[in-house]
Amino acid sequence: MSEYWFSTNVDQIDEVDGKQCLIYSYYNVKASRNVEVLKGRSGTKKGLDYWEPYAPQKQYEMERLPKNKYIGSSSTDRWDGIEKNVVFCDCKEYVSAFDLFFYHYNFKKISTQRSKQDFIRLRSKPVADILKNNTSSYTRYKKEMVIDNVKVDDKVCEIISEIMDESYTDIQILTHKLYSKGDDIKASKTIWMKKSGKEYSEAFAGTGEARIILLVNDIVNAQSNSLILIDEPEISLHPSAIYKFKEFLLQECLNKKHQIIITTHSTQLIKDFLREAVKLLVKNGEKVDVIENIDYQDAFFELGDVYHSRKMIYVEDRLAKYILEFVITHSGSENLKQNLVVRYIPGGANQIICNNILNSSYLDSDNHYFWLDGDQNTNVSESNNLMNYLENGVVISDKIPESDNKNLDDIIKLITGCPIKFNVSGNKGQKNNIELIAKQRSFIDYWAKYVSYLPFPTPEFFLANLCNSVDREGYDFSKDGNGKEYFRKKTQVALGIENITSEDIFQEQRRAVSKIQPESSMFQCIKEKLEALF
Repeated sequence: MSEYWFSTNVDQIDEVDGKQCLIYSYYNVKASRNVEVLKGRSGTKKGLDYWEPYAPQKQYEMERLPKNKYIGSSSTDRWDGIEKNVVFCDCKEYVSAFDLFFYHYNFKKISTQRSKQDFIRLRSKPVADILKNNTSSYTRYKKEMVIDNVKVDDKVCEIISEIMDESYTDIQILTHKLYSKGDDIKASKTIWMKKSGKEYSEAFAGTGEARIILLVNDIVNAQSNSLILIDEPEISLHPSAIYKFKEFLLQECLNKKHQIIITTHSTQLIKDFLREAVKLLVKNGEKVDVIENIDYQDAFFELGDVYHSRKMIYVEDRLAKYILEFVITHSGSENLKQNLVVRYIPGGANQIICNNILNSSYLDSDNHYFWLDGDQNTNVSESNNLMNYLENGVVISDKIPESDNKNLDDIIKLITGCPIKFNVSGNKGQKNNIELIAKQRSFIDYWAKYVSYLPFPTPEFFLANLCNSVDREGYDFSKDGNGKEYFRKKTQVALGIENITSEDIFQEQRRAVSKIQPESSMFQCIKEKLEALF
């Protein structure tokens, strides 16, 4: 980690709230259980970037065992770290010899070499000889120029052929220093390939083609049970190639038991992954939240992917999503089934309002509908301060006189329940007020048309009361205002265990949804609300 993430005067690692650290868990065979390991930047004599193992810390709610109870560990007060081969596949490093010299080298002319092209022509002669003769050594001024010269396995050629939908019969990767003067540029790779009868190097290849060859070769040659870290492999790849690359990764995981972690913005890459395999990073103010167990389709909104042919309804959590999908499925309406997609956006109501709804208002998205939980309802139709701006129970900008433009911030806060920060241009620290007012009024109208509330405070509260009524349980909700404790206890009883997970609770809530009868007033209310979108 320290090789890629370290502190400098320009990019400082903030340690105001304590030293940076990480905690990971793995299954310890000797202990026959999952164990946690804590590592942190020590800043000791071993260097600022040394990550040192620490004993479990109570401040992180880690389990602390008595000394000598860490079975199979070399230490008496902590678990040993996991031993795993790590393969870094950083696409920033997959820069070919030609690209590195041609685009990043400060070339200086001499009488025999007036341009970069002249230099490459001269040095390409020994490169061509090395490739042709498959030699492993070439010296220049008594210095070795060849680091490695490898003809890739037929398996790699077959995989690349499948991913790129081409026919590669030969691929050779030469790591050398010939495209440099002196030692001021690191050894880099020339990729020679034979495809459909044509022979050429990375200089004539597309960026994505060269990168995918290096990437696949690294993964194929990784030893079994490796941890493989891949940074945005979709760069410069055609969508169909991304799908095939994903299939290759899954097959390698099965064959060689790898653990692969990918960072990506590609919906093609995460499509059809199990929810347990997807983690969504969401900006929340100055922090970044990690949302786990999220359906790949529910991450599409954050990744900027949209459905243009169907109406999208966004809700706060997956239980609300499941309830709406239940009503749609049992509505008997093909129109609702074919033309509605329900998604949830992690992060809570404020996150949705200040980011997703605001951004949709900028884009004037006409197929995005946001249904917030009923406990977020600001009841604008009952507000004395907004009475003059109402039409059909909602505030619209045409009802707000220009003289009240100075109050738009306050009006929006009354409508939404939270302050909204609008991004506008400016000059010398002064905001462009004309632009600001236009965006504020546009937001008000967008909210009136596309934002509404579910007919219950929270999904948990509605379902808990429904179950309590149907099953005649007589549960006391006086100390459980949102129904969360109800479902926690109900799940513990159903499973017969104390330690339950959020997924266990969600499965119990899903079973509760089946108690919603199509003839009930709540079912009909939601159905009518859905039908009103058309």
